[in-house]
Amino acid sequence: MVTPRDFIEALTWRDGLDFGILLILVYAALRLLQGTRAVPVLLSVAVFGGIAAAASALDMVAVAALVRYFLEYVIIILIVVFHQELRRILLHMGQRLLPQGHRDAARSAVSELVVACERLQRARLGALFILQGEIDVLDVVSDRGREIDASLHADTLVALLIPYSINLTHDGAVLIQNLRIARAGVICPLTQRDRLDPAFGTRHRGAIGVSEESDALVVVLSEERGEIRTVHRGAISEPLTPEQLEERITRWLDQPRAEASRPAPPSESLAVAKGAARSYMDLRKAGDSGSDMTAVRKRGKDGAAADEKWNDNDFLHAPSVADFPPAARKGGEG
Repeated sequence: MVTPRDFIEALTWRDGLDFGILLILVYAALRLLQGTRAVPVLLSVAVFGGIAAAASALDMVAVAALVRYFLEYVIIILIVVFHQELRRILLHMGQRLLPQGHRDAARSAVSELVVACERLQRARLGALFILQGEIDVLDVVSDRGREIDASLHADTLVALLIPYSINLTHDGAVLIQNLRIARAGVICPLTQRDRLDPAFGTRHRGAIGVSEESDALVVVLSEERGEIRTVHRGAISEPLTPEQLEERITRWLDQPRAEASRPAPPSESLAVAKGAARSYMDLRKAGDSGSDMTAVRKRGKDGAAADEKWNDNDFLHAPSVADFPPAARKGGEG
């Protein structure tokens, strides 16, 4: 009888290399298949394999033969059913082996996204783009929308967001996975924060909500003010120019995924919250005096750097949005 010690002593460096390569291949395959529809199918194949093994052990000839015939052709069936996934996996592997080609493709995709944002900004159309990170966004959204699976082009993005009644995707977000348009019309969960800038409407609340529950980078366009902002881990940026937007997306893509998945620094999140609370205090004064609130709404994150003293208790005990003057509650979709 072979003991564990005898087995270990019989191992050579070739056996270790063989096992290591097999482990890496299995891990890479699971990473590539994660979040795709291939996972439940592979589980079904594994179940059929278990049934075949059990039928053979119990000497169930008919069942074992039937399952064995199915498993003999399962490779051909998988190739036919998942030809698009296999193409994407091979493309992804090629990009890993040729990083320069991947960088060029990423640069082109980011440029298309920025061009689409510019066109939507000029037309004063609201939009929400979700660039997925490591966490599957579909696990946190309220509605998955419609599957698109198309290359990332500015014309396609603009067409998906034109507000016509026959366009069923314009009200939701566009989900971008691996620099491809995965889905459109995605409904995001709204943030539960009470002390946001009243100028932020449902679209901004959805952008903050999905960024709080995932590591995605969200690009949000306001149809009322024509502003472009990014949201990551619940922290919303100041209004950005197209050049700043491209630089921010590129920097996020270049980050290691583990680093990009970290929560936003507390100082940054607190600065945004303080700016929103200051806007609330100014809006109360503006509502009482009937003055123009346009300048007040422009105060966001930059208000945290103002040269005035701040009492954290004022923020912690600030009233909710329901206490705003009627004129200040009009957030709209912006």
